[in-house]
Amino acid sequence: MKIMSEAVLVREWGAEAFHDRVLEFESQGYIARRETYCITPEMNPETGEIIHLHTIEMFVHPAEARESEQSK
Repeated sequence: MKIMSEAVLVREWGAEAFHDRVLEFESQGYIARRETYCITPEMNPETGEIIHLHTIEMFVHPAEARESEQSK
């Protein structure tokens, strides 16, 4: 039996939406890889407004993945 950890990339333009999605994934057993957290500034070419893209990688811990696989 091969266990793979499931990883997702959370990307949102707004801080509030980003944190809401991270909390949602954490409630499902995902763990944030804090070293992958990044805020990238982008400029809207039409308005000159600076907006920020928030990004983080999240994964299911292999032990938790194994438990959920065994319960099926």
